[in-house]
Amino acid sequence: MPVDTPSIHAIAVMIIALLALVSYSRQNIPVATTSLGILVIIPLFFALLPMRVGHGTLDPTIFFQGFGNEALVAIVSLMVAGAAIVHTGALEPLGRFLSKVWNWAPPLALLLVLLVTAVLSAFVNDTPLVVLLIPLLTSIALRTNRPVSRMLMPLGFSALIGGMATTIGTSTNLVVVSVAQSLGLPPMGMFHFTLPAAIAGGVAMVYLWLIAPLLLPKRPTPSGDRSPRIFNAKLKLKEDSKFAGKTLAELRKEVGDLKVSRVQRGEQILVPFPDLKLAAGDELQVRDYADKLKDLEASIGAELTLGDKKVDAADKDKDADSDQQVVEVVILPASPLVGRTLKGSRFAARFDLTPLGIYRRGTSLQTDDLEAERLRNGDVVLVQGARERIAEIRARGDLTFLDASVDLPRSKKAPLALLIMLAIVLPAALNLLPIAVTAPVGVLLMIVTGCIEWRQVGGAISASVILLIAAGIALSMALVKTGAAHFLAQAFLSLTQGLPPTILVGLILFFVAFLGNVASHTTGALIGAPISVQIAHGLGLSPEPFLLAVLFGANLGYATPMAYQTNVLTMNAAGYTFMDFFRVGLPLLILMGVLISWMLPQFFPF
Repeated sequence: MPVDTPSIHAIAVMIIALLALVSYSRQNIPVATTSLGILVIIPLFFALLPMRVGHGTLDPTIFFQGFGNEALVAIVSLMVAGAAIVHTGALEPLGRFLSKVWNWAPPLALLLVLLVTAVLSAFVNDTPLVVLLIPLLTSIALRTNRPVSRMLMPLGFSALIGGMATTIGTSTNLVVVSVAQSLGLPPMGMFHFTLPAAIAGGVAMVYLWLIAPLLLPKRPTPSGDRSPRIFNAKLKLKEDSKFAGKTLAELRKEVGDLKVSRVQRGEQILVPFPDLKLAAGDELQVRDYADKLKDLEASIGAELTLGDKKVDAADKDKDADSDQQVVEVVILPASPLVGRTLKGSRFAARFDLTPLGIYRRGTSLQTDDLEAERLRNGDVVLVQGARERIAEIRARGDLTFLDASVDLPRSKKAPLALLIMLAIVLPAALNLLPIAVTAPVGVLLMIVTGCIEWRQVGGAISASVILLIAAGIALSMALVKTGAAHFLAQAFLSLTQGLPPTILVGLILFFVAFLGNVASHTTGALIGAPISVQIAHGLGLSPEPFLLAVLFGANLGYATPMAYQTNVLTMNAAGYTFMDFFRVGLPLLILMGVLISWMLPQFFPF
């Protein structure tokens, strides 16, 4: 098949798309920064180098239409509605029920948890659901002496599997369905592709129940008093410290094998030689377990300092009562803290929490100055604060805590929140009203009836997700308008000439799955959607199975921890490594990919 030469505008857009994928795959670049960059560069390029369309030129402002896209409206509304479900404690009875089931039927309990999670995630945002269930499974693991490391990854994957079953299950689904409509395809109902998803998901559930736990490491169950993570922190010697004037060797002899990487005295950085004589005010950069750091404060006469706030050792006596609590905060991909420092983000002043240390899995920190360390996706920050303050922050959803001791708030509004959620989903499921209409109405009702407060609404909405979707829509639009999607479709057909359509569907699915696991699943879907439609048109076939291959491929985020937020949550809670995800997730990805690729033409003929 001959391939047309792309225009200068098409070449530029393809370069922008490639750079976007590379940028999204870099953990040290915030998702919001890359998304905003796309939204700035594309309109600016077409404003400076206009593209002829008909008798005029392409209006650069059309690339901002994503902010008014119905999919984005629905996604933001469902974020708030899902947060209201969690904040009111509407899912607490479910947690208690699952806990009881585990007591009388442990072998079947994990399967039940997986099935319930999958069903709920088809209608509720995956992240708060997994946040709710992680403490439940952790406490069950403690009580039954089972390794939590063999439970949490199947839990996270079951949420992803359930999410791909409906048009509202994930933001990716909503966006792809919306793009399909903008490309002239007929609208899809909420359960349009549920049957193939359910069949493949059923096979996946058996894998997650019986096989995945055997492939996962049997790590010790984490206790509530000791974290398995070793944090980087600073200890500042007080004026009355008994080690002021003594050597570092004497300090180590007193407290054991203390890992000191450097000593800062004012503006001077000192190498931690054993014979270094310490002075009051010296800041020792150390690495140790969370509870050991707290003990060191009192034993050596120091204070933990990090960011722009300090903790007095005397205050740590409050840890045993209800005033103070030390917890761990995980930095998720959509967090505004990604790419920022604790000092630059004014973390302590903003949240009224004291940062005590930073943990980063599998790699060292980039700088010795913890205050200047830029946070990454997956980092864990050890913090201390008042119990009431931590509960308030968690209720608002401003931060994601790994500590399971903070209870979700309970409310008499829970039945009402569930009723409103049903009123959001049911009309859309019956094709009576679009989800972009029912979801905002439901949010308004939840606010008016007190199921969620305005201050909690802000915490439920992720600016990173909004920018990501708007940028993806702009990029998808640019690919279509410039003919880049047509060119890439021609190139694909030229390389795969003679292959059966079913094989082509599988290739598209696995390519988008690859993009989703190494870069951004949403952007991969938005780039793949217009190209898949062009491929179908080039073959003279129905575009539906090709488009759904993109949708399902974008949801197969099992092979890497950075593919989905839920993967990051389970990774940090259970101590998984990259290879754990690869070992368990890759076979699941292949299994699901092959099944779905075969079923799509059966349910949606060419």
